[in-house]
Amino acid sequence: MLHQPKVLVVDDDENILSAFKGFLKSEGCTMLAARSTQEAMKKIKHHHINLLITDIRLNYQSGVNLFLHMKRVQPDVPVIVITGYPDSVCEEDVKAYGADYFFLKPLDLDKLREAVRKCLHLNNVTIHKH
Repeated sequence: MLHQPKVLVVDDDENILSAFKGFLKSEGCTMLAARSTQEAMKKIKHHHINLLITDIRLNYQSGVNLFLHMKRVQPDVPVIVITGYPDSVCEEDVKAYGADYFFLKPLDLDKLREAVRKCLHLNNVTIHKH
């Protein structure tokens, strides 16, 4: 079996996680889901992650803390930040912290697909579709 990139998606909205699961499967990726910063940090500790996609606001916790932790533990892992609250954070801020991409909800799937593919290519992961 060919290696599938592991993408950790962190969002406290079950509908978002479900949508990402289908989207990432169609991109030839394996998705790990987390609904909180703590759950995500456990997954980071136990799995080699190829890409982190995180909401910036997680049940009143900050996704920024999560991706700063990710950059300390696995510095080469690309990060895509998403938010439904454009007034609470701006693209320049999250990119200054090391995020590779920033998207507002509702997500533009074509732009997201392009970002995922670029991030995984940058991470030297080849996507193998079935």
